[in-house]
Amino acid sequence: MMVLFFSARRPRLGRRVLSALLALFAVLQVASAGTLDRLKETGVLRAGTRADAIPFAYDDGSGKPVGFSVDLIEEIRAAAEASLGRPVTLDLSVITPANRIQQVAEGKLDIVCEITTPTWEREKQVDFSVPIFRDGTRILAFRDTLRTTPNPKDMLIGVAEGTTTATILEEALPGVRIKSFPTMDAAFAALGKGEVQGVANIGVVLLGLSRKFEPGRSVVLLPRAAPFGNETMACILPQDDSHWRDFVNHTIVKLEDGLADYRGRYMELHDKWFGRGGVMVYPLDRSTRDYLLQSNIWAR
Repeated sequence: MMVLFFSARRPRLGRRVLSALLALFAVLQVASAGTLDRLKETGVLRAGTRADAIPFAYDDGSGKPVGFSVDLIEEIRAAAEASLGRPVTLDLSVITPANRIQQVAEGKLDIVCEITTPTWEREKQVDFSVPIFRDGTRILAFRDTLRTTPNPKDMLIGVAEGTTTATILEEALPGVRIKSFPTMDAAFAALGKGEVQGVANIGVVLLGLSRKFEPGRSVVLLPRAAPFGNETMACILPQDDSHWRDFVNHTIVKLEDGLADYRGRYMELHDKWFGRGGVMVYPLDRSTRDYLLQSNIWAR
């Protein structure tokens, strides 16, 4: 218990100290509260996403991220606003693969949505939502490169730091040579300069990068058949905040109403970014659709 003593000779000082302590106590209460309680108090959702993962999240030249993940965060913000019965604004920050887990684990962000794959090691620091997307890991190379270096095992492969891509490649291609870069943009720039012979990530991100940096150059995704491994993508959430995790999961699952028939809000967002009129065409295949639907384990 904290006991405060105030001098009778200096009552004004005592009142100032008391006011400061009460203000600090109020700040600490908000900081230690669950995310939903803090949102109700502050009305600000602190979220993070990438700026180099077309079409999930990227800078379209406006200076702020746009994309599928950004729209998903907006859906969660709107749902929080409706549930809490008060305005909720979005404070969106750009994160990187190297700092995304830390930003949430340290309480700086309430949620990060982009192309993060859940792992048990990451689960020690943060929690994850239900899946929001799934795709396979591949290597992108320029078609002309394959004339001299046709085998991925003979390539130097660029990957982004802080991702699971390197581990997947090492398991699938023992002895593969890998070079890490701060971002996928940097890895693809190195590919364009011939510093690496391929770059690896999920297929949809690789195609987005090729469209952004080398739209007129022919590329190949390897392997041509099955990917090296399927990666599930989920939003990063604070550890041990079940009320917030349940709220986010319920919002995502509700977006998937009608997905079995390729309709509903999730399909609207998917078509906006991956459909024929979107940033790039990447149809939602049946196996991925079914995988997303299976994440709804809750009875009505």
